[in-house]
Amino acid sequence: MEKSTFLFVLLVLHITLNIDNSFSQTGWFSQPLPVSGQVQDLKFFDANTGLIALYNSNNILRTTNGGYNWYSVLITPVAWEFVIIDSNTIYASGAGLSNSAVLLRSYNRGATWDSLPVSNALTANGISFVNRDTGWVGGTANALPFIWRTTNAGLTWTVQSDDTGFGKLFFLKYKVNGEYIGWSMNHDALWKTTNSGINWVQIQSGFSISKILFRNENTGYVSDANKFKKTTNGGLNWISYNLPTGNYIFWNLISSFKFVTGDTIYGDKGYRLFPNNVQRGIIWVSTNGGVNWGFQQPDTSLHNGQYHNIDFIDINTGWSAGYLMLIRTNDGGGPIITTGINNHITTKPELFILEQNFPNPFNSSTRINFSVSKPSYVSLTVYDITGKEVLKIFNNEFFTPGYYFAGIDIGKTGAASGVYIYNMKAVDSKGSVSFEQVRKCVYLK
Repeated sequence: MEKSTFLFVLLVLHITLNIDNSFSQTGWFSQPLPVSGQVQDLKFFDANTGLIALYNSNNILRTTNGGYNWYSVLITPVAWEFVIIDSNTIYASGAGLSNSAVLLRSYNRGATWDSLPVSNALTANGISFVNRDTGWVGGTANALPFIWRTTNAGLTWTVQSDDTGFGKLFFLKYKVNGEYIGWSMNHDALWKTTNSGINWVQIQSGFSISKILFRNENTGYVSDANKFKKTTNGGLNWISYNLPTGNYIFWNLISSFKFVTGDTIYGDKGYRLFPNNVQRGIIWVSTNGGVNWGFQQPDTSLHNGQYHNIDFIDINTGWSAGYLMLIRTNDGGGPIITTGINNHITTKPELFILEQNFPNPFNSSTRINFSVSKPSYVSLTVYDITGKEVLKIFNNEFFTPGYYFAGIDIGKTGAASGVYIYNMKAVDSKGSVSFEQVRKCVYLK
């Protein structure tokens, strides 16, 4: 059951590990940036035009060819968070030369920018606009949290709260009962307004969220450390969904996320711990609105420990940021891997076992189980019917005794229908082969 799963995981990983910077790349691949700096946010208008905000180098970078080339359009002020208003307009919260908060504006897709001060604001921590004119900025002044509102695109500002505004901020773009509804973070508390920010009420405590998104006045989502949370009553109550562990996942946190289509969500921040304490970033994926999560493994030769910020313009085309680079996908990022330990089995396995994948044949997801009976270095390799190696899922990686599972959805990989062969080999500390088995699986589109 688990063999086919690993087969196709391996196939895709092989593709991403052996690529150059061409337009035909599959999975997630790198797009180097021209300057260094910490990526604060990234947004794309379409498949060609996008922007990145960098801290330390204090740059806004722009691309007009999908991230393959970048150039600087603004060095200072510093940009923290982008919000796209319409097909040409984008705003950003920022900090000016005097370290006071500013609103950055561009009316030509980020080609040129101007800036306006946010009255008396020292920092700008969150930004939300419902149209070109009306928006809110959350930040601090005199060591207190504040929310400011503008109705003329940042020319003037009105204080609306000195209770909340320290963290992220989100407003629905349409009115309910003639007013805008919004949510704001203040340290570990979530606040809500139902009258366009005039009054705010604390509705939750104990939140340490990094992103807020509401699809309507009732249904909303937040990322909260190693949990993804959903509400169906406007934020009064929340259901928590845990991010997965196992398969060397060491850091199962989620920071930013993006709904791509329907209930398909992509997220960032997690990483896996490979042999010799090597960290490799992963991309989180859910296809059922955050209830269950898997991950995608970008090219492990990129030497990137984490990915930050994520944006998609359709189900296939997306970007996330790594160290000194961006990663891009043209095919949805490849297979979705779900792996872990079968914790419900408390005994240690007596034998090495590689089970047949289930279902088999499959389209486009399957799951396999396997067991390791003693500490071993495990390799799992996939071959096509001619015997050509096409994918390595594990390459001599250390496993402790236990029962493991793996699942994968390969619908977006472009793999051809047919029979594939996969081989699992376990080697002990002296280099002797303890176990080796070959199985077949069938993928049918």
